[in-house]
Amino acid sequence: MKALKKLLVTVAAIAGMAFLPGFTMTAKAAPTTYTVKYVPAYSEWRAQPLSTWDEGAGHGDVEYLKVNVKDGDVVVVQGSAGDPALNLQFSASLSNFTVVSATNYVTIESGEITDAYVLKGSVVDVKSKCKNVYVYDNSVCNVRQNADLIQLVKVSSMEMNVLANGTVARCQFVDNGNVTKDLYSFGKDTFRVEKGELKTAAANYSTTGTATTSSGKAQTTNGAAVSPKTGESSHAIWLFVIAVICLAGAFASKKKFA
Repeated sequence: MKALKKLLVTVAAIAGMAFLPGFTMTAKAAPTTYTVKYVPAYSEWRAQPLSTWDEGAGHGDVEYLKVNVKDGDVVVVQGSAGDPALNLQFSASLSNFTVVSATNYVTIESGEITDAYVLKGSVVDVKSKCKNVYVYDNSVCNVRQNADLIQLVKVSSMEMNVLANGTVARCQFVDNGNVTKDLYSFGKDTFRVEKGELKTAAANYSTTGTATTSSGKAQTTNGAAVSPKTGESSHAIWLFVIAVICLAGAFASKKKFA
């Protein structure tokens, strides 16, 4: 009986640790993916909290997206020929911003973006700070702030047009998954690519990288948005689970040997 009481005290102490300052009982929320599409019946762009557009599901206007999007979420713009221009403005940072077949003008002004993908002839103006920008085939992209990496990816053609107003730490040319050219340290407002050809003067970039600019990896994706990673559980949750298991075991032992 004394041993059981001692065990219960220990279990209570472990469970109590989960509520001490510095511990949290909630895991990181998984990122939400929002798909944005122009809906002719509403004569406006609409948004759904889904990874691909579902005609049978409900949707809200762009203001709905602005109110609900949170840091770390993913936004996918699913465009088509004839759609009007789209201007997205919100304060949240994004883990992934992808634009597909939006041949009119899409502007994004948000918190920092980790990865931006410009696919299938899209025309995009990235006003946000963006770490990595991937421009495919015949797409057009204006990068307004400094970028860690701009990657020019050929799937069917190498005809993209890209202009960067800030510095670019690294640029890669990728042909069907193979890096054919790797360049570094582009000066402010010097990066320019026309029809897939670099137009920056050689004096404004380097052919050798530094420790901080040589960690990029070639993207071999065919243009699909990268799946976001789910959040990891905190140590407090594991402490609480262990405590509950031990407590259940203690009561089971008490019942067995009573």
